Amino acid sequence: MPNIRLFTTTAAIIIENLSKFRGWIANHMLGSFYAGFYKENASANSILWGYYPVALVALIGLIISVGLFMQSMSWEKQQAEIAFHETAQDRILLIQREIKFSLGIIQDIASFIEASEIVGRREFRKFVGPALKNQAGIETLAWVPKVDFDSYDEFLNFARRGFPPFNIKELTTSGQSISRKAKGHVYYPILYVQPYQDNKPMLGLNIGTDSQVKSLFEESISKGTIQIANRSNIDSQTQQSVSGIAVVVPVFVKSDEEQSETVQNHLRGYALGIFNIGEIIERALENLRPGSVDIRFYQGDTTTDETLLYTHYSRSRQHDLLSMSDLEESGINYLQKIEVENLSWSVLCTPVFDKFEAKTFTSWIILIGGFAFTALLTIYTANLVGQTNQIRHQVAERTALLRSTVEELNQEVMERKAAETELQNLNETLEHHIASRTEEAERRAEYLEQFAYVTSHDLKAPLRAVSNLAEWIEEDLTDKLDNSSKEQLALLRDRVRRMHDLIEGLLEYSRVGKTSDVEAIIDTRELIQEITDSLSPQKGFTIKIKGEMPILKADRLQLGQVFSNLIGNSLKHHGGSKGKIRISSKQVGDYYEFTVCDNGQGIASEYHDKVFKMFQTLKSSDYNNSTGIGLALVKKIVIEHGGSIQLNSAVNKGACFTFLWPYTPVEDIQVYNKIEGKLTG
Repeated sequence: MPNIRLFTTTAAIIIENLSKFRGWIANHMLGSFYAGFYKENASANSILWGYYPVALVALIGLIISVGLFMQSMSWEKQQAEIAFHETAQDRILLIQREIKFSLGIIQDIASFIEASEIVGRREFRKFVGPALKNQAGIETLAWVPKVDFDSYDEFLNFARRGFPPFNIKELTTSGQSISRKAKGHVYYPILYVQPYQDNKPMLGLNIGTDSQVKSLFEESISKGTIQIANRSNIDSQTQQSVSGIAVVVPVFVKSDEEQSETVQNHLRGYALGIFNIGEIIERALENLRPGSVDIRFYQGDTTTDETLLYTHYSRSRQHDLLSMSDLEESGINYLQKIEVENLSWSVLCTPVFDKFEAKTFTSWIILIGGFAFTALLTIYTANLVGQTNQIRHQVAERTALLRSTVEELNQEVMERKAAETELQNLNETLEHHIASRTEEAERRAEYLEQFAYVTSHDLKAPLRAVSNLAEWIEEDLTDKLDNSSKEQLALLRDRVRRMHDLIEGLLEYSRVGKTSDVEAIIDTRELIQEITDSLSPQKGFTIKIKGEMPILKADRLQLGQVFSNLIGNSLKHHGGSKGKIRISSKQVGDYYEFTVCDNGQGIASEYHDKVFKMFQTLKSSDYNNSTGIGLALVKKIVIEHGGSIQLNSAVNKGACFTFLWPYTPVEDIQVYNKIEGKLTG
């Protein structure tokens, strides 16, 4: 948890600075204290005053521990309240959706009747059937038409065609129902009602005589929208008062004549619904796991017993229901005001006892741990105070020891000076030996180089003789040689040529690092173009230089050998009749990075190191014209000049050789540009 991390971080900071704190106490406080403590006239007050760092450490530790404890308690309580508020808000939102869905049923009935010229009893029962089956809390769904005195008899005839016993009736003060027809009266009888068995006595009842219903009708007419009123019903099974709502939606019919702005729509009747609030709420929450939240619905803005509409007790309760005063003792609650069309309800959510309480286990751990750490730190500080005296006595002993050590060091310095003199003489002798060995090594290298040249000359002469002899035999015996013999002679000449190339490659490889042309400033773009022209790539192959190419100071012959071998290798081992080779460069620190890439057959990863070794080729063939020295020569030249080379390739994905060449200072390039007349500024 965050508080544990805060505690451990604070502890780590204190421990990290403990050594500094110890030195500060010893140097600035305890030292001065003990200097006076051992004086002859030291007082008891000065003794006590010397221990004030211990009391200061203890006080700071206690303050930090208590502060962290209170902060952790506050955070845990806040988390419990947040969890409770989120749980309560989720449940209120579900209840609002369920109520809105219930109100939508009445609006659907009104729309159905308004869209139908005549609605029969069967059509009404069929339309509301799914709602009665799937929706909880419905006590009554009814269609209440408006019946004028002039259309009274016609309405009765229509109603009795579907239900012969139908009659318009009113309830007297004694509870009896009577039928009467009064001139000039307007009637609002219940024509259709569902569920029928539970609402059978309401069929034909003129509910327009009910003052509450009449007021609700008038309000809906004036606003032309759905209107809701709180209504208490008597449960037929328990005979107890049950809170509910009565919902009416006016249904209008327009005349066929052209309407003016002052003429209102004619009223056709009302779609009426009576719902049980408790059943709607329970239905909305039945699919949720018990959340340990009690929910109370109040009418208006006050939360008193007089305005209480319904109470939902959490299913997680394992004891008897508590009174309202007991519920409020939990310390947290959530109050939200919701609007249900024209009604305003206050919803009060309270947690079940022992639920959503702050878990203070971590806070107590922090407090106890803080006290323990403070105690240890106080003991440690007190120990520092005690050790200061011992340190003070040891200073004199160490001072005397230091004097004797200094004398010994002086003696050792004199001995080291003598050793340095002797070492200098040995170095001079060693330098002489090194110079002699170097001269001998150079002489041997020169002999070896001469031997290589002589050997190559002696080897080339018989090779040329063998090659010439093979040509003479083929010319003289052309008519007598069969195809197999001609092939053998061709193979012999190819072997001689490969031996010649191998000797030349060995000579070039041996010369790297021994002899070098004078470095000159080189335009690498021009150098690559010259090499490309000399290689004469076959048709179908293109060599492109991408981006800017540098002008650098280098050995032209050896840099040319690097590019020539890399480009020639790409052409020779491409594996296709046509292809592309791209050459690019960029500056990387103190080096230029050159890249030579092709789109050929590529090289498998297990051969990436093998290609840079002497006499290594990826394919062996009688007519293979590769000596296996080219890439080894490239690697040796690049490394001799302080660079590096690497291969990035995969089978059938081409190959990219990237090598680093030392960076040339800008001043040298400017001199070159002045010489060539290319400097513009």
